[in-house]
Amino acid sequence: MKRREFVVALGGALAWPFAARAQKAKPVIAVLGSGAADASSSILQISMLDAGLRELGLSEGQDYVLDGRWAGSDASRFPALAAELLANHPVAVVVSTNLAAIAVQNLSRTVAIVGTGLNAPVATGLAASLARPGGNITGVSTMAEDVLLKLFEFMRETLPDARRVMVMMNRTNPSNPLMLDLLKTHATKDALSVDAVSISAPADLDAAFAEMSRQPPGALFILTDNSLFALAEPIIARALAQRVPTFGNFSYPFARAGALIAYSRDPREAFQGVARLLKKLIDGANPGELPFEQPTKFNLFINLRTAKALGLEIPATLLATADEVIE
Repeated sequence: MKRREFVVALGGALAWPFAARAQKAKPVIAVLGSGAADASSSILQISMLDAGLRELGLSEGQDYVLDGRWAGSDASRFPALAAELLANHPVAVVVSTNLAAIAVQNLSRTVAIVGTGLNAPVATGLAASLARPGGNITGVSTMAEDVLLKLFEFMRETLPDARRVMVMMNRTNPSNPLMLDLLKTHATKDALSVDAVSISAPADLDAAFAEMSRQPPGALFILTDNSLFALAEPIIARALAQRVPTFGNFSYPFARAGALIAYSRDPREAFQGVARLLKKLIDGANPGELPFEQPTKFNLFINLRTAKALGLEIPATLLATADEVIE
């Protein structure tokens, strides 16, 4: 299916309040998306959610109704969108970032929340523990802290002469300041300077890249945040225009957009876990008693086209371990 056709189909599947009202007899699965509906990351996530549920014998329209809203990478929209979704009485709300989970929790302590990839859910106060989350939340964690440190090692291996790194974060995401502190501590050991810019909405990109142009860094390092993932194309394009390589804890669409290196948990495994949790919730399980699942598979993507365009050489040892090399 062509991308345009898929987006049209996606819009039909997720415009949705009418479909949800017309089929109230079926359980409603709500999706509170971080990016725009037609962002590559959003399309990938909905596709994998559908595939995961189909593997369990659940088909949209026949076994459940999908109802969703998209924040367009603007976290301030989450509360209003969450309220719209909750009005349709879903069996669960699927979220892809901590901020979306918080928005739902602030409105309901009973409707189940399923995270497709939540950063540090215990440290940020979303869950009591991974084994027994408590409250109305469960899902899949990202192990982002461990993955980011590994990605940082890949960056140092690829850019041994870099002395300054710009970290792009979403400061309104409670997990991102924790990650920034972790990276700064790690960078100090390598005598690396770390500066940070915060993006909480697409309008913040202009100021961030203006600051980068005044003091060009050796690399742009994107912290784990689904709203930032949804902005992969404009972020990476603007970084490349300044000849700055980009690194991120994201999946294939991030590398395809031109990032030099993307390293993350395997999204297919993650959404299979989300689908299993949703099926249990449809069958009447208590979300607070469903343990958070953790990733066991990780993927490394390297974009050689970007490397060549920037005049960079990727170490042979790194290329040999990549799951996919884009040429």
